[in-house]
Amino acid sequence: MKYPEDFIDKVICGDCLDIMRKMPDESVDLCIADPPFNIGKDYGKFDDGKNEEIYWHWIESRIKEIYRVLKQGSRFYIFHIDDGIFKLRPICEKYDFKFHQLLIWYRPNLIGRKRIGKSWNCMHENILLFHKGKRTKMLSNRNVNCFNVFIYPSPQSNFKGGRDHAAQKPIGLLADMISRTPGEIILDPFCGVGTSLIAAKNLSRNFIGIEINQEYCNISNEKLKQGIIK
Repeated sequence: MKYPEDFIDKVICGDCLDIMRKMPDESVDLCIADPPFNIGKDYGKFDDGKNEEIYWHWIESRIKEIYRVLKQGSRFYIFHIDDGIFKLRPICEKYDFKFHQLLIWYRPNLIGRKRIGKSWNCMHENILLFHKGKRTKMLSNRNVNCFNVFIYPSPQSNFKGGRDHAAQKPIGLLADMISRTPGEIILDPFCGVGTSLIAAKNLSRNFIGIEINQEYCNISNEKLKQGIIK
């Protein structure tokens, strides 16, 4: 594989660690990562129930590579559950990422689940935002949310665009994040069915999508062939 012709605006099937190792240092402007949370979801070609130590070593090796391929002054968003963010922050800081902010994706359509369990029912996901090197200014965009809480329903099968992935994100959420973040080349190392790639395309940004499951890659490519998707 040669950079950039085999990477830019492509969905690449494979392990993101192997693929990123083929990329030059400081070659992308922004990374948005939504890795498996190790909570037993079915992603097809991935074990989402690893031993804890093995899982966090797996995450760390990929964060190290993400740092290498990001340019100075760039930003890194990463999704994770409540317990996970406390483990993620020191890992990211170990590789010299600077913590910027905690963002929240609030999912109002989960309000109907009133099961009483051992814990409070969760209606949100966390997004840690880091920067590499000198912190640059965010972009101004009056057409998108400017607060650290994003309110978007979780995609469902009966929604426009459907639901093709166990942890699918809404396009609007990714579009808001990208709209206010500088960077022409966006890397998503766990791109799933391509939500971030579609958001990037809608905003006339370039992207690099990596996904280990060929079925999800096929879905991403089919969606990317369409016009603007909301």
